[in-house]
Amino acid sequence: MIEIRRLEDKCNQCMLCVRECVSGVFRDVDGIPTVVDPRACNLCSHCVAICPKNAIEHSGLDLGQVRRVDNKIQDPEVFAEIVRTRRSVRAYKDKPVPREVLEQIIGLAKYSPTASNTQHVEYVVVTDRDLIKRVADRIFSYGERFADWTHTKKGKLVFGAVNAIAPKANLGRYVEGMDHYKEDVAKGKDIILHNAPALVLIHAPAKAPFACDNCNIAAANITSYAHALGLGTCYIGFLTLTLRLNKGMRRELGIPKGNKAFVSLVMGYPAYKFKRITARKEPSVTWIGAA
Repeated sequence: MIEIRRLEDKCNQCMLCVRECVSGVFRDVDGIPTVVDPRACNLCSHCVAICPKNAIEHSGLDLGQVRRVDNKIQDPEVFAEIVRTRRSVRAYKDKPVPREVLEQIIGLAKYSPTASNTQHVEYVVVTDRDLIKRVADRIFSYGERFADWTHTKKGKLVFGAVNAIAPKANLGRYVEGMDHYKEDVAKGKDIILHNAPALVLIHAPAKAPFACDNCNIAAANITSYAHALGLGTCYIGFLTLTLRLNKGMRRELGIPKGNKAFVSLVMGYPAYKFKRITARKEPSVTWIGAA
């Protein structure tokens, strides 16, 4: 049973806990902020975070993690530069990412928001280079076989129909480039996982509401923070797709039964640095309301 207590000797009755509590745990009772229904608490921590007097005790939270916000280091231009300069990195140094750095990154990702504060996002971090290579080789072999199949009579019909339905996917570029990809792979290039020293899989219960959204929010924070730490990352859609279809690979990579991998990221120290911010097209925006 969660115990939530308002410390009367500290409380200034500002009612911020009442205004911020969407679960109805804190309510206004005759002008006094009162804990009415602790069972409704979803552990969002907002009551503790909003209280100006540190007047709330909450047994369901690790209050050792709670500290004052440092507004002095919240620089919007620094954040904007991180977003503008982050690139998808596909060439890495042959240098491992230290375990403590990976723990630091995942440790920050836990602050990513989740729908209704479910906090059901989980991670698999792979630093076994042999396993990473085996996974990359296997996915590429699937691609080879698929490309060969598209040249069969049936494959041409099916692939032509798929391209007609979803022309923007431009799947033909992978098939048309297969001979070039084979040459690169024969020379030792990993075109799937890019010889990265670390692989991060972000997963959650497959049937949980907003699980995909929650995992991708965490991934966005991971890629930005990794970039700020001098690391590079790259989303690997081919691996995410393979994990949806291949139960054996899910098992090999430690995805629990009942969970689904929504994001696959490679990570490592970039082999070279990007010197300039890239161009992007202007966003399509529909404004509704007064200017």
